[in-house]
Amino acid sequence: MGLAQERGARTLADLVELAAPRARRLHAKRSLVAGAPSRPGVYVFRGRGGIALYVGRARDLRARLRSYFAGGRQRPAVEAALGALEEVEWRETGSELEAALEELRLLRDLRPPANARGTRPDRHAYLRRRGARWGVTTDPTPIGPLPGRRLAQLAARALDGHDADDVAAALPPLRDRMRRLAREQRFEDAARLRGRLEGLEEAVIALRELERLRSLRACVAVPALEPGFVRAHALAGGRIAAVRVVPRGVGAVHEAAALVAEAQRVALSRAPEDADELRLVGSFLRRPPPELRVAALEVAAICALVEGLPLAA
Repeated sequence: MGLAQERGARTLADLVELAAPRARRLHAKRSLVAGAPSRPGVYVFRGRGGIALYVGRARDLRARLRSYFAGGRQRPAVEAALGALEEVEWRETGSELEAALEELRLLRDLRPPANARGTRPDRHAYLRRRGARWGVTTDPTPIGPLPGRRLAQLAARALDGHDADDVAAALPPLRDRMRRLAREQRFEDAARLRGRLEGLEEAVIALRELERLRSLRACVAVPALEPGFVRAHALAGGRIAAVRVVPRGVGAVHEAAALVAEAQRVALSRAPEDADELRLVGSFLRRPPPELRVAALEVAAICALVEGLPLAA
């Protein structure tokens, strides 16, 4: 009884619910996702008082939400969210890309406790050099943000003694040093350096990819939720510079021109929030779903793209 009270039980019905097997408790909550559509979208699990517990996205909302109540085990944090679940909200989007972008924004705004640490907005880490010493900071610097503090720490340890801002230039001498340690049979030192070197190599790849994305001037288009329209994202200035819902037909030229003009006015951004969105879009560009199209950030190219894009995800 004492444990039940600690878990919020106030009535006999609360006690019966807490004593029920997990499968029965979950099955009783399936009605919370009744009516979810088989379309892309985002969802929020809410507990008592409307507090956000968990945020997710899905290409098929109905299938994803039902999977939580099918009996399979989830991560401990998600299990806890399901135990406290009182309400499920969802919002349809026209594509999985839009769902992913909306999920990222909700994570930033709501900071739900059940989401993995790696998706939280406060994880941004930058490298900072002071002479030949390197450290990790949350204050923006030209070297970052890196996707994870642990990665940044490994890179900083590998860079200690490197007195130039070009972090990639530190790789060849570090590889030479690791080979020398191995030849001298200092295997523990070589293994320690290898871990740091691998972290630095991963950081260099991430930084190069981010700079490539920041240099893009392109239009990424997906079907809009509104029938007969396409949602066009302008990538420019190191961010998603503009978003327009573009119709097919005669109205496309006007909206495409407005999209290009808006993108041309933005200044270069190095904000961590923009870097997160760029990396997310980059993941879709590497493995594009069938409904996604990319074109040059030019009015004629955007209009041609809109006419050839399927209207349903």
